[in-house]
Amino acid sequence: MNEKVRVQNSTFGNILAKGIRVLTVPPLLITGMLVILTVSLDNFCSSAAQMALAVTLLGLVPVLAYPIQKLLPKGGEVREEQRNMAFVLTFAGYLTAFVCSVAGNCGRELQYIIVSYFISMSLLVFFNKVLHVRASGHACSVTGTLYFLSFFLGAPAVLPCILIAIAVVWSSLRLKRHTMKEIFWGAAVCLPCILASVFIL
Repeated sequence: MNEKVRVQNSTFGNILAKGIRVLTVPPLLITGMLVILTVSLDNFCSSAAQMALAVTLLGLVPVLAYPIQKLLPKGGEVREEQRNMAFVLTFAGYLTAFVCSVAGNCGRELQYIIVSYFISMSLLVFFNKVLHVRASGHACSVTGTLYFLSFFLGAPAVLPCILIAIAVVWSSLRLKRHTMKEIFWGAAVCLPCILASVFIL
């Protein structure tokens, strides 16, 4: 009886963890953040076209890694292939968004977010591909997104963001997607980049 209960609890825990991972996948979380800030802040986006472009480059392009990976020849570990494809498409999307934000008439708040994400992604690629230090891209994106929501929306957003962060860490560890070290480095990569972008703009 106790063994059956343990199995049921384990199954429920895994389902819950997977649900949290899906709901907080960076493209979805970033898109949600952009929508919330557009509704909450005056002049966050100067036009609907600018909003659509930001959602496309920061949200839609990175998530294309999953369907594209399925079209590639089979070989190697699927999870690692998805991770590598996500790095490529995310960097491409963030780079294009960065160029558009600098060249176009982009609001300062949105430009701050785009520049921060671009620097974070560049450093994340450097850590993972050059230094071979595995830093969680999920943790990096989630950290940035929750920081921006807390920064722009103030005190009411802080507690929900902390709870989401705890849930993300728990789900990653529960499903063994990342170690605590990888989560730490992912978050650590993000925060200095957010501060650095203040001096760049």
